[in-house]
Amino acid sequence: MTIAATPSHRIRNILEAIGRHTLNFFEQSGRFVTLNWWILRNLRAAGEHPGVFLAQMVQIGNNSIPIVMFVAVFVGMVTAVQSAHQLYAWIPRTVVGALVVKSVLLELTPLLTALVLAGKVGATITAEIGSMRVTEQVDALEAMGYDSISYLVTPRVVAGVAMFPVLLVFGDLLAILGGLFGAVFLAHVPPGAFINGMKSTFAVWDAVFGLIKGTFFGYAITSIACFRGYYVTGGSGGVGRATMATVVLICLTVVVLDLILASVLL
Repeated sequence: MTIAATPSHRIRNILEAIGRHTLNFFEQSGRFVTLNWWILRNLRAAGEHPGVFLAQMVQIGNNSIPIVMFVAVFVGMVTAVQSAHQLYAWIPRTVVGALVVKSVLLELTPLLTALVLAGKVGATITAEIGSMRVTEQVDALEAMGYDSISYLVTPRVVAGVAMFPVLLVFGDLLAILGGLFGAVFLAHVPPGAFINGMKSTFAVWDAVFGLIKGTFFGYAITSIACFRGYYVTGGSGGVGRATMATVVLICLTVVVLDLILASVLL
């Protein structure tokens, strides 16, 4: 015979659940801060493994170029077509180029590139390090005298910080070219009007601001991914759950960080 839970029991269970989640949040936050502190302390030690660093630059940067190119071209085209469609009846033709270059440099290319790479780069890093953790390869490295953070984590974070702005340079260029193509061939904006509008509103700070975003996004994506993989538990199932949680957490962090940077730097 079961006894129905009283309101006081339900309230106690709710409070206990809130307490567990709160304690877990502060525990994970403390681990994340500690890991980042060790990353900064081990920057010099990471230089002892140049092969790992170069391999991560290739994986994060070179291997991500195709998807960045694809996203950037279509972001520029969609921005141009939507701008022309919504504003074409009552604005000069040059405004389409102005809107494309501003939107692409300041917001669309950095944000959408980061969200796409959250799935590619972030999930890959978490799966790699998490698999090494559950198969005790991390413990084996430490038993052989290696610093696991300087060998596994720091090169990935440094490579992300170095390569994300480079990817954004390619993305910005291709997004503008995609916007020109979309404006001319799909929205029927004269190419001269598009280019004049782009020239009239282009500012160097817009491009620099996008690169600053890329630097912060690169650090956020790689550090969160390394953290989730480094502290994974629960075997292969835990690796899958950590990978999924990494993508969600990175996307939320990138959106919040985007707002903070825009509020502080613009």
